[in-house]
Amino acid sequence: MDKLTTNRKYDAYCGKDIAFDFAASYILEHTSGEGASAPKVAVVSDRIVSGYYYNRFENQFIERGIKPVLVPVECKESGKSLSAVETVFRYINDGDYGRDDWIIALGGGGVGDVAAFVAGTIDSGIRLMSVPTTLCGMTEVCVSGKAFLNCGSRKDQISVRTEPDVVLADPSFLSNLPQAVKFNGYASVIRYSILEDINLMLKLSDPGNLREYLNDIYAARTEIEKKNPLLLTLGNEIAAAIEGYFRFMNYSEGEALALSLLASVDERRRTPMKRIYEALGLPVMLQGVSGKMIMKNLREQIGRMGQRMEIVDFIESDGGLWEVREVDRQEALEILGKRLSVISDWENNT
Repeated sequence: MDKLTTNRKYDAYCGKDIAFDFAASYILEHTSGEGASAPKVAVVSDRIVSGYYYNRFENQFIERGIKPVLVPVECKESGKSLSAVETVFRYINDGDYGRDDWIIALGGGGVGDVAAFVAGTIDSGIRLMSVPTTLCGMTEVCVSGKAFLNCGSRKDQISVRTEPDVVLADPSFLSNLPQAVKFNGYASVIRYSILEDINLMLKLSDPGNLREYLNDIYAARTEIEKKNPLLLTLGNEIAAAIEGYFRFMNYSEGEALALSLLASVDERRRTPMKRIYEALGLPVMLQGVSGKMIMKNLREQIGRMGQRMEIVDFIESDGGLWEVREVDRQEALEILGKRLSVISDWENNT
């Protein structure tokens, strides 16, 4: 087991089977007060992840005299909703959980957001352990500093500032991920790579030592945040419009973001990126909808932001630099329309 360098206030650890060997002992070691009673533990997870892993995960607690409660929620991006949060709150309230008790997020990014939203908003206070089971959860959700929820077809419309007490990144989870779930992690890393460290993208198919790779990713994120945290919104507008149009069905979060990121870079960078995308199985063109229809969604989306907005754009001068620019609505639509034309057939649904 190794400690990760996340540049956050909380601890993060990485190691094979750490989720199954260390989670319960960590919680018991961090129970407040000498002679304190065993804490209550609620494990928030989706049905697929819990079906694979929950019995093994639960055993370490039972061996130490703790019976966790499994709180099942929807894991898909469309499941990051207030109704999912209400489900978790109901378990917490019925169980009379307090500030020395724990919520464990066992799952991907959606599960992480829902559990973190509860931990960040519950008035009595509660502790949060993040056990991400996807690359996206390890590289994005557990270090973002915020928890996001969707509202209808609108992505990440509700947020709260919150951080876990501890993160356990276990590489054993990554070997059984479905393709669409892998794409979510790929897209997060591609954004860090475009903004800061191209080597991160080059290593996606074979990252090698996960601890070293995650540390490189966290280092890149830290450098990006030092420049401007809003840089981490690169690609969000078109990705949200794609997901919203299909109501989170046809394209995963990662596929939509990857397409938007590909559209954001210049021609010179786009050609080698396409080769990487094809090797990873990521799409390079939007299918099933015309660019014109996505543009309609973008107009509605931007129309809710007022007359001016901030957008991440590449400035060619001085060797090229990504900057956050404040632009008016029309200029934003022109920039995004130009990007969208790169990845879509403008007129036809294909």
